[in-house]
Amino acid sequence: MAEAPTVASTVRDMRRAGAASEPVPAAVVQVWAQTLLTQLYGTQKPVRYECKPRHSTEPWRPAEMGEVTHYRRRKLELRALYLHPPAGKHKDHRWPAGSNGQGKCLDCGETEWLAGPDCRPFAPIRDHRSDTPFSLTWLIEPLEKLQYLTKHMNPLDRAKWRTETTYLIDRIKDHAKGSQP
Repeated sequence: MAEAPTVASTVRDMRRAGAASEPVPAAVVQVWAQTLLTQLYGTQKPVRYECKPRHSTEPWRPAEMGEVTHYRRRKLELRALYLHPPAGKHKDHRWPAGSNGQGKCLDCGETEWLAGPDCRPFAPIRDHRSDTPFSLTWLIEPLEKLQYLTKHMNPLDRAKWRTETTYLIDRIKDHAKGSQP
């Protein structure tokens, strides 16, 4: 009994056929394509679908459900993107109860009809501004300058800005006193 062809044996056969520079029958090419698709992608669902208008140079964009099911009618090009889950790190999706195929995964937010083989929640976005040191007391000097420059304003604005800056300076000083050990 012959073993099923592998990706390595298929690529080897393709290289030999290319080196021979002879025409390859369509049935053989079909077997090669089928082998590569089943061996590389298996029975997994596409991770996502992307579409763009047919015969256009627009970039690919994520496809919605109606665009996937009726892409010919809407004159779209459609492509399915596959991704093998890493070995040993497979995580199943968690669907809400009673979603009937229309729900979103509770962890990664993928829709049920479009979800790939495993759940990959997004990492929380890190705010890099917190990496830089910052002290509220650094604002006292600019606020004092602003308070000084109010002498060039009309009386109504001057009173407003002096009140605001005085209030902020006092709050910052109170906070600095309370946060020191």
